[in-house]
Amino acid sequence: QFDMSDSVPTLLVNFTLPNNVNRSSSTSNSAVIDLEALGSEFNYNEIYVNPPTTVCTSNATDANQAGSIGTLQEHDDTNLKGEWAANHKAFSSALLLAGANQLMFCIRSISGEAGPNVGNLDNVSVRSIVLHYHTN
Repeated sequence: QFDMSDSVPTLLVNFTLPNNVNRSSSTSNSAVIDLEALGSEFNYNEIYVNPPTTVCTSNATDANQAGSIGTLQEHDDTNLKGEWAANHKAFSSALLLAGANQLMFCIRSISGEAGPNVGNLDNVSVRSIVLHYHTN
């Protein structure tokens, strides 16, 4: 389990894939990431695969958009926000690399701002991260 908050607004997860990872951009070769998130109440908490930078930037000026695979599911219903929410994200295998790869989780404020000086960033935890991908 990894926890993110105002003091830890970014999570980087390094992983390695084999040389025969299929990097096709076809829908039939899409990759999928499954994970559980707790506390994601704001709309702008985003996940990236091999982003151009490892710095979270605000949603309006997102320097890492090329590596985005989408946002964490907003889970703010009063009856559900204390429960882990399943997140299932399909994305192009073209974002993957043979060898070293990196996931980046970026949490933001309710208005999409990022960074340690913004204050009041969402408090989010993630766990059980599983990547499904194809090989050649």
